[in-house]
Formats: sequence, C-alpha cells, structure tokens
Amino acid sequence: MHKIKFVGDGIVKKCGGLPLVIKMVGSMMHTKKMSREDWKSLVDSNIWEWKTPAASSSSTEIGGDILPGLMLSYDNLPYYLKSCFVYCCIYPKDYEIERETLTMQWVAHGLIEEGIDVEATANQYIEDWIRQCLIEEIDLKSIKLHHILHDLALYIGGREYGHASTTENTRHLSLLGVHDAEAHKHNTLGIANK
Repeated sequence: MHKIKFVGDGIVKKCGGLPLVIKMVGSMMHTKKMSREDWKSLVDSNIWEWKTPAASSSSTEIGGDILPGLMLSYDNLPYYLKSCFVYCCIYPKDYEIERETLTMQWVAHGLIEEGIDVEATANQYIEDWIRQCLIEEIDLKSIKLHHILHDLALYIGGREYGHASTTENTRHLSLLGVHDAEAHKHNTLGIANK
C-alpha cells in the first residue's frame, strides 16, 4: 500500500498539483483500469517533459504551457471523442454550450453519423467527457469547457487541422480564437457563393 501511495504522490507532483489536471489523469487511469505497474511507468514516462506553447496567451496561470497531463488525457480518448472535443473550440472561452445545438452541429459536420440515435450518441459522448473531467455540466441542457481545456482544444485544432485560407467558393467558415462571447453568439459564419 505504501508503494502505491508513493507512486500516486509522484503522479500528483507531475500534474503540478493542479486539481483539474489531477482529476483528469486520475479519471483516465480509472477508465483504463491501470495496474500498479502501469501507474509506475506513467510516473517514469517522458510525457511529463513535453512542453508546447499554449494556443492562447491567456493561459498565464499554467505558465503559458499546456500541461502534459492534459495532453495525456486527450491522447487516451477514443478517436470519436477527440474530434468532437476539438470541435468545441469554435465557441468562445467560458461559453455555455447548449447540448442540443452542439448535437446538431456535430451531425452537420459529420462527427456523428446520421441515421443512428444522434441525441443518445451525443449525450453518451458528453457523459463520457463529464466522467473524464473534460467538461463542466452547467445544467441538463448546457455544458462548458474549462478555459485551460479550451486552450488545449485550440492547440490541437491548429495542430491537427491547420488553418485554411478562404476562396471565392467558401461556403462555411469557422473562426477560432474569438474571445468576445457577447459579440459572437456562435463562432461560425456562413458565406454564400458569389
């Protein structure tokens, strides 16, 4: 028992003592049902040395870096949860996202297949995120990304999907990094063909 406490303390230290990161890594470990040996190899992993600039300069409370524990938790998500998580960065920080609107947007962007029970699937994705501490449930109808996780989603979105330039044939454009929630109710803009 002493060894597992020592390893657990090591993981907490690697998470920088930040409660959100500790909860996310702990949830990931629980979900994966990791053994004591897995815990030990996690502490000794070189993932903790990984550093990258944050997607937004507003993440000063974590020193401008996206913590390795956040990336570790993201990397261990199933592929279908990853793309839906990154999609949430189109909303401004601290924006309360309505579940129904998010579900419709996921379907429209092909992140959830039409023909299946999309509402049940979207709710399952959201419940999985809640269990893994990726989002905060505001009420039964809305959710919110923690601002640090918004930075993570922005970073991954830029890394995975890059930035596209528009052409005269652009029909839909998603703007990333807009911070004024009042001025931008939804962070997407439809552009008609000329």
